[in-house]
Amino acid sequence: MTQKAFLTKSGKANFSCPECGKTRQMDVSRFTNVEKEVKLKCTCTCRHVFSVVIERRMHIRKKVDLSGALLFGNKRHPVKVVDISRLGLKLRTKGLPDLNPGDRVVIEFTLDDAWNSLVSKEVNIKKINQKDIGVEFSSRDHYDKLGTYLLFHFS
Repeated sequence: MTQKAFLTKSGKANFSCPECGKTRQMDVSRFTNVEKEVKLKCTCTCRHVFSVVIERRMHIRKKVDLSGALLFGNKRHPVKVVDISRLGLKLRTKGLPDLNPGDRVVIEFTLDDAWNSLVSKEVNIKKINQKDIGVEFSSRDHYDKLGTYLLFHFS
């Protein structure tokens, strides 16, 4: 099984051997700007070999399945929010709307909290990849139901 190691601000990551439990810190700063997933093969002093994926995200992402819509122009384009973090969302569409990275649109979606809260946020399109759209919130301040959701629904 592959484990995740989180990259710190100093460019280091901690690896823990799943066999003996020994922990080791390693400088992985050379992988900071690599676009693709970084998977390393580690050999412990106990000779156990294991795989580690370097996680470079600043904030945890949570997989979700939330219904929503992108609002741009005078159109509503249905989307599914498939993951969420403090900084943005990953959306899935049935067909790509006429959008480009850098465009600013509004997203509305319903949270899976006790109140089925409706959230409306302005977002910037960051990536478009086939049917997936990566968006970043225009504001990092979440003083609405989304802020509460991010605080209490992440494990």
